[in-house]
Amino acid sequence: MEKHIKKFCFILILAIAALFVMKCPIQTIIGIPCPGCMMTTALYYFIQFDFKSAYYFNPAIYLLLIMFIPLTYSYYRNKSLFNKLLWITLVLWGTIYLYRMITIFPEFPMVYVEENVISKMRGIYESIINKW
Repeated sequence: MEKHIKKFCFILILAIAALFVMKCPIQTIIGIPCPGCMMTTALYYFIQFDFKSAYYFNPAIYLLLIMFIPLTYSYYRNKSLFNKLLWITLVLWGTIYLYRMITIFPEFPMVYVEENVISKMRGIYESIINKW
């Protein structure tokens, strides 16, 4: 039981940090949005019963909300079912992400962050090379 409490506390801390402190690490590093980008905004609109806006920001919110109960139940009852459901969820989520990247990127809400770590490193590298 103590092991589950530690896991829950760890996940809670990560969720709080993600909601209030952190930006998407993938988008910060490489500039392109990850499959989970705008998920918090989508959840916010979903809770406000603005389902159209929730879909607009990240339609995968519906997939994750639908799969939450079966995944949670199967995690404790049937590990092989859990693995199958998890893979199905991940494949569907990846498909939604690829579709959005093809049809929306780089428009809002799938924006490119120009001030990402890789572009900054590239600028530093180019300035060093140009000095030589």
